[in-house]
Amino acid sequence: MLNKSRSRLPPQLLITPKYDENLAICKTQEDITKEHRRNTSYQQRPKQQKYNFQLCHQIGKGQFSKVMLVKNAGVLYALKMIDKKLIQKCNIAQQVQREIDIQSSIQHQNIVKMFGNFQDNEYVYLITEYCEKGNLYQKQFSKEEIKKIIKQVLLGIQYLHSMGIMHRDVKPENIYLTSNDTIKIGDFGFSNYRGRRKTFCGTPEYMPPEIVLSQTNKNYYYGYDERVDIWAIGILLFELCNDTVPFRDADRNRQQDRICRENIQFKEGEDKDLIDFIQKCLKKDPNQRAVIQELLQHPYLQI
Repeated sequence: MLNKSRSRLPPQLLITPKYDENLAICKTQEDITKEHRRNTSYQQRPKQQKYNFQLCHQIGKGQFSKVMLVKNAGVLYALKMIDKKLIQKCNIAQQVQREIDIQSSIQHQNIVKMFGNFQDNEYVYLITEYCEKGNLYQKQFSKEEIKKIIKQVLLGIQYLHSMGIMHRDVKPENIYLTSNDTIKIGDFGFSNYRGRRKTFCGTPEYMPPEIVLSQTNKNYYYGYDERVDIWAIGILLFELCNDTVPFRDADRNRQQDRICRENIQFKEGEDKDLIDFIQKCLKKDPNQRAVIQELLQHPYLQI
């Protein structure tokens, strides 16, 4: 793995989901089952003192939280601290609760494991697996390393979809590397249960046309589903190979228009299998997008 800085500018702020009870979001059986089986929400649980963690240093920062490296009984963990004032100010209690419910219910070798959660008067804390090599942002990899990364991301997303979950924010900042180069998908703040959704959320550079349209054509648009993650994997692969994203634009409206209308441009002499793989992910019509099993068997990933 090379440590050369990438040329992409720092990520734009995530767009907070705007929940609207009037939106016609169809609940699936998974939604209903999760709601019935859901544990008592973090707001209703008794406040607890922090575990006996030794605080090391800050290793990450998000829109509503910070992540600290902590040690307990000789084991390192990543402790995500979500500010309660921001939860209340931004009206994201439902989002935080869903993040806890989803991440605590899943277990896969390519998913960041959550060991527990607790709270005090200031923060909600999520105790998660520590990935020693950090996330993929601002790192470069060899062609063979990129193939291994994408294959593991596909396996992690395939597992999530099989559990009725869409991630909705696949990007380098949310994909982590362990000391033995195992890929782990993390940060489930925008994840949701499978179904037709109209919430406008995510990272602008990674949004597919159907999420863009969920904002611009609310009265006519049917919604989107877990295939938004396939689009994001295509953008991820393009960025890992080219140090930039394909539809980047300083003007937000123009960027959204490019996402919906423009065809992706590749540099001259690019590998044909790579081009075909990305194009299969970045079909404007989600019905024409490749499914994960097809991508796992694609010639590009055959090392």
